[in-house]
Amino acid sequence: MQNFENQIVIRRAEKKDEAALAELAYRAYFDRFFNPKVTDKAGASLRIYPELVPDEKQDTGQSLSTFRDYWRKAMPKLDQKEGGFICYVAELKSTKGNRIVGFRKGYATPLEDEEYQRYVRENKKRMLLNKRNDYYGIDPYDDLRPIPLPAKEKIAGSSSLYIDPAFKREGLGRRLIQAYAKEVLQRGFEGMMSSCYIYNDSQKFLRSVGGDFFIRCDIPVVYKKKDKSSDIYNIPGLMCLWDKAALQKLAQKSVTEKRISLPQFCSAYAR
Repeated sequence: MQNFENQIVIRRAEKKDEAALAELAYRAYFDRFFNPKVTDKAGASLRIYPELVPDEKQDTGQSLSTFRDYWRKAMPKLDQKEGGFICYVAELKSTKGNRIVGFRKGYATPLEDEEYQRYVRENKKRMLLNKRNDYYGIDPYDDLRPIPLPAKEKIAGSSSLYIDPAFKREGLGRRLIQAYAKEVLQRGFEGMMSSCYIYNDSQKFLRSVGGDFFIRCDIPVVYKKKDKSSDIYNIPGLMCLWDKAALQKLAQKSVTEKRISLPQFCSAYAR
């Protein structure tokens, strides 16, 4: 019997990956937010927003074509020095052929002013609440730590992470975000922002890799209407921040290769 070893490597995305990334993004997103088997256990179902529910026959909601549209616009900007699109992928190198099983993507542009001002306002609120607590002796459960904000132009804007449902809990998210953090630092940023839906369990993951100082925000998501035009729906979310120290710590952590056995690989796709 031959001994096959299948290796998952982290690499930069290439323009030829566009179709695979769009398909993976849709499949991972659908599984996490529209699959009752997942959402009944982990929450955060987006089926409560009827406009967003994918309908492939009518090409409405957050259908596959909305993800294809996103990647068609993003990929020409891949790795441009000024405001470029950054994407790292986790690729399974297998005797059965290579397959992308996860990615981290975002734009290497400074945080938008509206998002930065959210942090400024939050800092002012926390300062006032701390003064009130000092006076009244109140100890609320809210996080009132001052947020260590770098300059707006030094904070890399939001990014997102997608993992193939069959490859969750393999450590791919951590490896991808570490590679992304290293790239952000190399481009001169001193902070990084990410966001997630307010009821999403990814908060735990973001905290585990150094994300901190969560504040409320709206997350705009694109969907298609029956007339085939696109629109935006704002979903309640959270923003979190890595300051310079947290970003450096994340980027400097060792990134190890993950190997899985051929039987494990086959059973993952048999599900």
